[in-house]
Amino acid sequence: MEKLDKKEDKSLDRLRTDRERSRGIRLAVSDMDGSFLNRERKVSRAGVEAVRKLQKAGILFAVCTGRNYEDALRPLKEAGITCAVVAMNGAAVYDGEGKLLQRHVLSREQAGRILEVLKPWKDRLIIQLITTEEVFVMAREELFRHFFTTRILPEADRSREEEEALLGAYYRITAEEFLEKDRDCCKIEILSEDTELIRRIREPLGQVEHITVAASFPTNWEITHEAASKDQGLKSYAAVLGYGPEQIMAVGDGDNDRTMLSLPLGWSVAMGNGTEVVRKTAQVITGTNEEDGFAMAVEALLEGRRE
Repeated sequence: MEKLDKKEDKSLDRLRTDRERSRGIRLAVSDMDGSFLNRERKVSRAGVEAVRKLQKAGILFAVCTGRNYEDALRPLKEAGITCAVVAMNGAAVYDGEGKLLQRHVLSREQAGRILEVLKPWKDRLIIQLITTEEVFVMAREELFRHFFTTRILPEADRSREEEEALLGAYYRITAEEFLEKDRDCCKIEILSEDTELIRRIREPLGQVEHITVAASFPTNWEITHEAASKDQGLKSYAAVLGYGPEQIMAVGDGDNDRTMLSLPLGWSVAMGNGTEVVRKTAQVITGTNEEDGFAMAVEALLEGRRE
C-alpha cells in the first residue's frame, strides 16, 4: 500500500467518533469485486453478518457494481442476500425485487464506432457486449476460455459439465452480427491479460463521443453511455428512496468507484486493497477484502451510532 499524508486521518475511528454523521446514515452501498466479495468472488460469513446487522439497525443495503444484473445476483443469492443492484456502472438500476428502475444504453452508432476502434486488436481481446438480458462475446475461443476459467470464474473443483454450463451463458458473436441484431447495449467491456495493451487502447477510445470509460481492474475497460456512471446510478436509486448523499455510506476499491466516492456522502470508504486514487478520494480507509474490510467498516459505523 502506498503511503498517504500522515496528517490526514482516514482511520475507521472517524466512523466511531463522528456520531452525528454516522447516525444520519440510512443506506450502505458497496462495490462487489474487490470490496464486498473476497478473492473467491463470494460473500464471506462476516459480510453476510454485516448486512444482517445493517438491516437490524434500520439501514438499507445495496450493491453498486460493474457486473450485469444476473452476474451480480449469483453471489448474492448464494449468500442469501436480497438487495437493490446498481448494475453495469450505473447503466441499469434495479430495486430489491428485481424491478428495472432506470436504464441508459449505447446507441447502435456508438456501439459500432467502439467496435471499429477496437478492430485492430480484436484477435488479442475479449470483448463483451452486455444488454439487460444477454452477454455476447467477441473473442478467440481459446483466449476466452483461458481468461474466464482462470480469472473470472476460477474454481479448482468445478466439473467439465459445470464449466460448459457457465461459459454457455455467453453468446459468441461477430461485430456485424451484433449490430444487425440492433440490441440495446448497456455496456461494452474489454478484457485482456496484456495490461499494456489495455492501457494503449484507452486513447483511441477517446475518439468516441458521449461515452464513459472506466476500469475496475488493470485488465479491463468498461464502456457505458455518458449518463451511466456509479455516481449517477447511486443518486438515482437514493432519490427513489428519498435519501440525499449525506445519508449514504459507500464502499469501493476500483477506479470505477471514484465517481461514487466523490459524491458529498455521509461516509465514503475505500478498501485497503483499493487503488491509490480511490484511497485518496475516500474519507476513510478500511481493511482489504480478504480482511473483511466491508464488515469492519459496518462495525465501526454501528459503533458510532450507539448511545
